[in-house]
Amino acid sequence: TVFTRARPELVIYLAGADPYAGDRLGRLALSIEGLQARDERVLGACRAAGVPVAVAMAGGYAQPIEDTVTVHFNTICTAARTMREA
Repeated sequence: TVFTRARPELVIYLAGADPYAGDRLGRLALSIEGLQARDERVLGACRAAGVPVAVAMAGGYAQPIEDTVTVHFNTICTAARTMREA
């Protein structure tokens, strides 16, 4: 895995909301559920490798703004849940 090869001491996870389908600047068109799955995959891999993670929120230009808030809120909840499982 990438963790085996790189042996990071820390992962900085820039959890952008720009890939959301409703984001006027993003181009990836992921659903809110798809972004949550992304978070689960990234954070779960870090947990499994025993590597600490710093999560930073980024981007988000959806209308309504509540969609961007939901994406970021889900990231925070996923991080908290994943770290509790560690």
